[in-house]
Amino acid sequence: MIPILRTTLLAAIALVGGRDLTAQFLQLADGKLLLGSIEGTPDGEGLRVKRLDNGGVLDLRWDHLSPASALAVKKTYDLAGDTHDEVMVRADEVEFLVNGTPQTIIGRVVDQSGDQILVQTKADTIRVPKGELRGRRTIDVPATQIYTKDAFYLMRKAEVQPGDSADKHILLAEELIKVRDYDHASEHLQTAKDLGNSRNAPHLDGMIQKLQRYKEAAKERELLDQIQAARSRGRQNDFEKGRTLMAQFEKDFPQSKLRADFETEKKRFEGARERFYTEQIADNFRRTIRIVADKKAADAATTLQSAREYAESKMTDDIVARLATQYRIEPAEVKSLWEGRERFAIGKRSEHFAYGLGSWILGEAALIKGTHVGKAGEKEKKEPVDENTARDIQRVARIFREQMDKRASAQQGANKGADHKLTEEEWWRQASREEKVGWLRAYYAEFGGQLKISFANVSPCVSCFGEGTTPEVTGDGKMVRTECFLCQGTKWLRTFKAY
Repeated sequence: MIPILRTTLLAAIALVGGRDLTAQFLQLADGKLLLGSIEGTPDGEGLRVKRLDNGGVLDLRWDHLSPASALAVKKTYDLAGDTHDEVMVRADEVEFLVNGTPQTIIGRVVDQSGDQILVQTKADTIRVPKGELRGRRTIDVPATQIYTKDAFYLMRKAEVQPGDSADKHILLAEELIKVRDYDHASEHLQTAKDLGNSRNAPHLDGMIQKLQRYKEAAKERELLDQIQAARSRGRQNDFEKGRTLMAQFEKDFPQSKLRADFETEKKRFEGARERFYTEQIADNFRRTIRIVADKKAADAATTLQSAREYAESKMTDDIVARLATQYRIEPAEVKSLWEGRERFAIGKRSEHFAYGLGSWILGEAALIKGTHVGKAGEKEKKEPVDENTARDIQRVARIFREQMDKRASAQQGANKGADHKLTEEEWWRQASREEKVGWLRAYYAEFGGQLKISFANVSPCVSCFGEGTTPEVTGDGKMVRTECFLCQGTKWLRTFKAY
């Protein structure tokens, strides 16, 4: 039996005084209680919780929580509609293949004992071969999405068992109104009226009037239901469909008696849509930097100077254009969503950038800017390095060492005279494609005007170990120190994090 999502004292998130206080009880799907604090802002997929018993951090999906607890959190962060407007139930979203084509259905898995999974949808029972199954997750959806009116009515009537209690009949009628089963709702409201033992007679009269208003606007309610369902599913296609449905409502029902309901749903829908697209843009903007940088670096006509000019001017437009195409929204909206990314936790998720062997091109002042080396008199600031960053640093260092001797020999053989100094454009021409991509990616992150640096650091050159010079034996056997070929005497390699 799929439980109705209602707030109870136990399952509610005990926000003592509101969202700002951290002590909260969460009820998990298995009934256990978890004491913790919500980190950042929950989103359509779930939330991050810091445990107060041991300090550990958990990334929870909504289906990890009990239905009522999940709904309570969603309401706190405006991720769900008011319970007076819709009834939410647990449902299974099943992804599978049909002749190699991905398909998704939402319903209730009623049997999975054999080699097939039986999914009961609102209209039919669908058999999904387990061999074709590609994914399954539990989600919260409006009851009308998976139950017929009659099926929902029979289930809730058996659970409520109103009997001779007028208030129980009213309670059942309220839920039936939410799923647009106006006929059965009318019967129970009339029964409550006839029983005459309600403890809140004015509320009963108000419900009868509300039901009459909804009956007169049944078509508008049906369209609002579709908009709510699109918001609840919360994916790109759903938000696109929801926008179309809202435009249809505006066109077909300009004088609707449910105008206030529509405006409330429109506000919720736009809020959910903004959150979804902001998080998507924030996450993919930084990934797209590499894609665009790689395309530019692959062009044989690209010089270092043109790469710099591109990063400082047109590169943002190319990134925005790709994202606008991917998400089928206007470039101006992409820019607006990106600028507002800091309102959500994912928007401040930083990434690692490195200039690599081309760090010296920045010049000494820019190379050490914002680092402990560049801040005279300050103690060195250290930031914990995560495993991925540590592996990246080790990999880059290994590449440096492997290329150092090869490049030095090749360059010295090609240059005229021992005093020849490597130029910036010469470095760019001999750099590998991956090095060019890394350099351009870092240069854009720092000078493209779109990202914010959260931490900057320099590490000693892997050739001269921060000395700026390397030992060399002259033809007459004397040991001298010459300017480091890799760092060009600047001593350092620059890395930073930005979001």
